[in-house]
Amino acid sequence: MEINFAYGRNIMTVAIEKTNIVDILAPELPLSVDPVQEISRALRNPIGSPRLKEIIKDKQPVNIAILVTDISRPIPYQDLLDALMEEIQINVTLKQRIKFIIATGAHRPNTEQEIETVFGQLAKNHIFINHDCDNNLVEVGYLADGTELWINKEVVEADLVIVIGCIMPHNLAGFSGGPKLILPGVAGRKTIEENHSMMTRSQVGPGKIKNNPIHKQMLEAAKMVGVDFSIHVVLNDQNKIVKCLTGDLEKAWYEGCQYCNSIYSLQLPEPVEVVIAGAGGYPRDLNLYQAIKALVNGARLLKPGGTLVLIGECTEGMGEPLFEEWLNKGNNPEEIVSRFEQKGFVLGGHKAYVLCQELKKIEVIVISEFARNQNPVPHMKNAQDWHEAERMLVQKHGPDYQAILLPQAGLVFPLP
Repeated sequence: MEINFAYGRNIMTVAIEKTNIVDILAPELPLSVDPVQEISRALRNPIGSPRLKEIIKDKQPVNIAILVTDISRPIPYQDLLDALMEEIQINVTLKQRIKFIIATGAHRPNTEQEIETVFGQLAKNHIFINHDCDNNLVEVGYLADGTELWINKEVVEADLVIVIGCIMPHNLAGFSGGPKLILPGVAGRKTIEENHSMMTRSQVGPGKIKNNPIHKQMLEAAKMVGVDFSIHVVLNDQNKIVKCLTGDLEKAWYEGCQYCNSIYSLQLPEPVEVVIAGAGGYPRDLNLYQAIKALVNGARLLKPGGTLVLIGECTEGMGEPLFEEWLNKGNNPEEIVSRFEQKGFVLGGHKAYVLCQELKKIEVIVISEFARNQNPVPHMKNAQDWHEAERMLVQKHGPDYQAILLPQAGLVFPLP
């Protein structure tokens, strides 16, 4: 039997005997809708808010900041932004007052080529600025727990703030998009570290919003900064729009989360000895830092001592310098976990901690460009293709190994 897994912008075919397959798990996501019609409908019917053009007419903003996500989020921005610009009904003078802020959080900046690819003609006609979590920041105040809220200066000084993001399961915030465009999106490093340092609390996890301290602080930060209008999309496994929601940041986002939960959640089966997890293709498998989301989801279905095969191209390697440093400095996963717990939260190192918490319990074989480039990921087995990975599985679990396949592991999370 042949099962296709997205691998970068290509496909990797997994040829596996039917007798080795326990189940193939994937949410039955809706078919895509006409993006122009859906976005237009959502803009005409905002949730908990006047229409955007009415807000602009009332506020008469001089400076408009439009927050968009970085290259790691597969959002069809050209459709979204064309509709947004039509709604704003900008004139030649006002064009110069709009700045697009790429809400990178602590990720690397988008390259000029990536900006042009994602945003098309808009990239030539408007200013796009990569957020830098270490520079060009303003202290907005203190959050309820005493955390200093440092935010991008361009955002703070804007008269009108619009955020545009994608809602999907997120291992820390419950769901992505919404308030995440502010924190961590355009926040300072210290603020991001304080927020993410709550990652080990029991209320944190994919699909969890209620009593989630990370989400709660993100929403508080967004309210303090002030978001005038929000646009959210929910995508299927082909990264096509299935629903668009606009309006009040909190109300529209919450409604989007409920919809996302209804289509992405699955009742997961009993754990097995082998899980084959796809990171989801480009840009979800751009680097290991992003692909870990799929690994963590897949690990939920493994018995202790089981093996997870992670399929992700990872053309950018590790994806984050501190993440790479933490993995390389530890002799084993237990040592890295212990070091992190003793040292305290370190942004970048936290992903090594998350990964190693899993590697303490399971074995991981990663099929990626790491092996093809002879640059193996530490603490994992590395394979160039499925045939090599399956030989490793058979050697450990025998030819009759039992596996669950997750072609889009990053889009699967258990029902609450």
